[in-house]
Amino acid sequence: MTRSWMKQIVASMSAFALASMGVGSLARCEEVAAAPNVDSTWVTSIAKFGNEGKFAASTATGLLLRPADVVSFDASDPSKLTKLYTHPAAVWRLVVTDDGSTIASVDYRGNLMTMNRGESDAKLHEKAFERWCQALTITPDQKSLVAGNEAGKVFAWDLAEGKVRKSVELDGHAVTGLSVSPDGKQVAACDGGGHVHLLSWPELESVGKIEINAEPAWCIAFVNDGKQLLLGSGDRHLYRVDATDGAKAESVAEGSDWITQIAVSPGGQVVASEVGGKLHFPGASSDPMTAPSGVWSLAWNGDGQLLVGTRKSGVVTAGRSWNWTAPQPADSQPANAEPTAKTHD
Repeated sequence: MTRSWMKQIVASMSAFALASMGVGSLARCEEVAAAPNVDSTWVTSIAKFGNEGKFAASTATGLLLRPADVVSFDASDPSKLTKLYTHPAAVWRLVVTDDGSTIASVDYRGNLMTMNRGESDAKLHEKAFERWCQALTITPDQKSLVAGNEAGKVFAWDLAEGKVRKSVELDGHAVTGLSVSPDGKQVAACDGGGHVHLLSWPELESVGKIEINAEPAWCIAFVNDGKQLLLGSGDRHLYRVDATDGAKAESVAEGSDWITQIAVSPGGQVVASEVGGKLHFPGASSDPMTAPSGVWSLAWNGDGQLLVGTRKSGVVTAGRSWNWTAPQPADSQPANAEPTAKTHD
């Protein structure tokens, strides 16, 4: 997958109009007032930032080489954004350690930035991942980052040492999504060629490959205690597949557009979104929802609130709707800081 091809994808994704609704039941989408100039800002990634309903988000604009911010906000009011630091280019993915002590983010130039709680400066690791990095995740032990770039290369980054510990080249297609199994023994990487690569952790050695189809695979997540994977495809299907070499995928939902984001709540509820704005809730007795503009990122706040990063509307939220049920027979039984960046080789 070449850079020019990927640029066309980004241009197409940013131009999609809203899709009309069709499937799932977290119920009501509440649009929240957005930050200034929201029409030019994409919310590309959201991650829980410690406890008490705080989150961090990465941003970008249509001009991918323009500096972009990493911000924080409270889930109760996503319109109030606090800038944490600025990347030299569009920020594509962000993760936060479980205790909220460290934020890590990657951008269009392959830069990595990290910031530790209590420090006034964010650290810039120039070209840490060499080229445009679309995929980033953190291992269950919170000690390492796993990143994937547009050239099909996967990196293991040691947070304590601040350097790449190991890397492996796949088959040349852009790495579009990454997930680590709950036991921390396996990494799954999906790519622009419609493949899933299974890698051992921490060795990053190939232990299997799954062919989904010829369309780009946009997002991936381990489910069912790491035994299976969910994958969103450019063919408009959400697939489930065993996390084993050569496994055959089955469609569990069909949309009207590319399925590009997946998020799984602590209780196991899955939400998958289309680039045009439609959200699906496979396995739930719910209807689909449509965000006010194209969806670029998803995150759960517990099991009861969904945060959605959009193309034009900032972060919007959805919460479960509670309704009275019919009576049953008697016998039956929810701070503004702008540190400077330091360059580290």
